[in-house]
Amino acid sequence: MDYDRAQHIILSNDKIEVTWQGESVWIDSVDKYSGVATVHPENDKRVSKKVPITELQEHGASFEQ
Repeated sequence: MDYDRAQHIILSNDKIEVTWQGESVWIDSVDKYSGVATVHPENDKRVSKKVPITELQEHGASFEQ
């Protein structure tokens, strides 16, 4: 995934399935300059991680990468 798509997903009203290393996650924020996204598991908002945006995978949409 790239920065622009990740930012679009954050701003979308739709639920867009995103995974990181096979785990369903929500994208909380993205940093264009570092290329890092802050995400949390879909089932646990208390646990957040910083991961490379390029490692995020979108599923079930025409933008799938």
